[in-house]
Amino acid sequence: MAKNNIPDKLTFRRKEVMQLAKLDGRVLDYWEKEFAAFVPVINQSGEKFYSRRDVEIILAIRQWLIMEKCDKGRIQSLLLQYFGDLTQAQSTANQDPVDPEKLKSIRRGLSEILTLLAKDDKN
Repeated sequence: MAKNNIPDKLTFRRKEVMQLAKLDGRVLDYWEKEFAAFVPVINQSGEKFYSRRDVEIILAIRQWLIMEKCDKGRIQSLLLQYFGDLTQAQSTANQDPVDPEKLKSIRRGLSEILTLLAKDDKN
């Protein structure tokens, strides 16, 4: 499998993934259903976000399907070989969203840490 130049980020917007993979959004939707190897997160406004692992899987599928002309069965086995059991990723993606109050609490804590670090840098 070829090395891909994926930016050093944890999440990617749909448009970024389309540009990285040089694919149409309909192809991403089809592969999402056909291979069931990645599950983007959809925010409240309906925008899809992909994890770094999702992008790696998409680029691998593109390589195998388009460049190496592998069939679906071969791609399924390659996905299992390179990325392991993908059913765990699907089950975690289908969980209920995180409690907004919990997120606010985490953000406050992180903000406090940043404030402390900023004060420490001034000394």
